Amino acid sequence: MDEITINVRTALLDDELNIENSVHIEINNDGIIQHIGKGYTSNGKTLTFDNGILLPAYSNSHVHTADFSFPEFGIKNTIKELVGDPNSIKYQLFSEIEENKLLENIENFIKLSASFGVNTLLDFREQGLKGSILASKIKAIYKDRINYYILGRLEKTEINKNNLEILSKIADGYGISSISSYTIEELKMIRKYFDNKIIAIHVSETLKQNLQNDLEYAIEYLKPKIIVHGTNLSTDEILEAKEKNIYLVICPRSNLWFSSGIPKISEIVKDEYNKILIGTDNGAWINPNIMEDAELALLLSRLQDPLSNYSKEILKAITLNAREFGIKPIAEGEKAIFNIIEGENSGIFRAKDKYAAIIKRGKKILFTYEELSKMLK
Repeated sequence: MDEITINVRTALLDDELNIENSVHIEINNDGIIQHIGKGYTSNGKTLTFDNGILLPAYSNSHVHTADFSFPEFGIKNTIKELVGDPNSIKYQLFSEIEENKLLENIENFIKLSASFGVNTLLDFREQGLKGSILASKIKAIYKDRINYYILGRLEKTEINKNNLEILSKIADGYGISSISSYTIEELKMIRKYFDNKIIAIHVSETLKQNLQNDLEYAIEYLKPKIIVHGTNLSTDEILEAKEKNIYLVICPRSNLWFSSGIPKISEIVKDEYNKILIGTDNGAWINPNIMEDAELALLLSRLQDPLSNYSKEILKAITLNAREFGIKPIAEGEKAIFNIIEGENSGIFRAKDKYAAIIKRGKKILFTYEELSKMLK
């Protein structure tokens, strides 16, 4: 098929999301951006968005897709009662649902996420080996359309060298719910078998976890690539994570829902820390529209640091900070993975600060990578 040209009123380009007006982008048959230029043009198949803002696709960097099967269950239960392995209400519900229905719900979560402009998902997949095998079926379906990372984990009764080796061949990484659930020897084994993969762990989501020095143990025995939540980390612990160059995924809506605290967002995002990511967490309670978490993160950062403006840093947290996980800048030679959001009726075009306006007002999506990928087939 002929190349595709996108004309757009505004685009956020390159590694710094530089704002450029009246832009055309030429994309070849392989989905690679061949040329970016000023003004509108017409080459091959042309799409024009006079009311559009083109920016990188989004990453939802921490999700639990499978509990999308049970929306809003257990509103009066504690987080431990709801999701604690393996005796939680969620695990009981998993045992009662048919496998094909669970797969359908995971796929529906992915479809819904794509409609929100999400192109990368990092999924903490429970249910041991079985859970990751199920997720791998979904991954095979979406492998050319979305970056879906399976962060599996074994059940306690499954942890041995043989199963760790099997899981390492199925999953993209290991997702640990709580370090207190494992012995030091088990943590060392996980580290060994997933040394070249993603190791991610919930850290200090609750105050109890923080009082158990979970960050210290995680760094010593796991050397994780990603820590999730960090809701109750101290200032010194945040600095330590930065010094170790660890990704920190904040999930503010989830933290508020579970009454587990408010992450120190203003401290995390400052100093040009480009390893901050954002996730929506559990599909059972949080709608996977990552832009809603970005807006809440911005609001909380201003509560914590009055009159601050971390809009660009927070926008990067759902886009280019996830470059290692498949999100690409809008630049020549890069894969064309982008969203186009509405800018006229939303008021973004009139805004004095476009980055803040995109986060607060940019929830209407006109065009996604999912639609582009269909056109390129």
